[in-house]
Amino acid sequence: MSSSTVTVPTKMKGWVYSEYGDPAQVLKLESEVPVPDVKEDQVLVKVVAAALNLLDYKRMEGAIKATDSSPPTVPGYDVAGVVVELGSKVKNLQVGDEVYGNINEAALLQPKKYGSLAEYTAVEEKLLALKPQNLSFAEAASLPLAIETALEGLEKVGLTSEMSILVLGGAGGVGSLVIQVLTQSTSWFLTILPLQVGVILSG
Repeated sequence: MSSSTVTVPTKMKGWVYSEYGDPAQVLKLESEVPVPDVKEDQVLVKVVAAALNLLDYKRMEGAIKATDSSPPTVPGYDVAGVVVELGSKVKNLQVGDEVYGNINEAALLQPKKYGSLAEYTAVEEKLLALKPQNLSFAEAASLPLAIETALEGLEKVGLTSEMSILVLGGAGGVGSLVIQVLTQSTSWFLTILPLQVGVILSG
């Protein structure tokens, strides 16, 4: 597919909050949101799937107000979609590529004003990867921020194959991904799950 075959509108639908507060009250669907401009190192992604994380809720409540981009804001960190436009210095991605990733390199420091809960979002090429063909767009969008959090936590404890690890909240998004990493990395781990699920031992 060539860029000349893709028509990108100037306005889009998106979920927007114009003030901080209870997400259920401040988040509104709007139909005249500007499509973000694409910088030279970015691509424009037509969003197929996006994920909401706890951080999105905290951001809407104003928890990172001191370092946030100012409202009105389209929230959303995780995205999966199709590249429809290229910045002038993009080297590896092409129009038509199916990609996924976390659109913000620094989650708490000036996250983007136009996030993934809209029809389009602009993302640096280096923050995206080609979507595996065996994952749906929804599955791919569920991964980026959670797996980054899981890996950062394991890096902080200096994970080695000799360690025994206790995973709290193993049924959650981050916890379940920690467990998947541990099954490849360590000889023994324990996680406590909700009563209806039980306890998982590995060793």
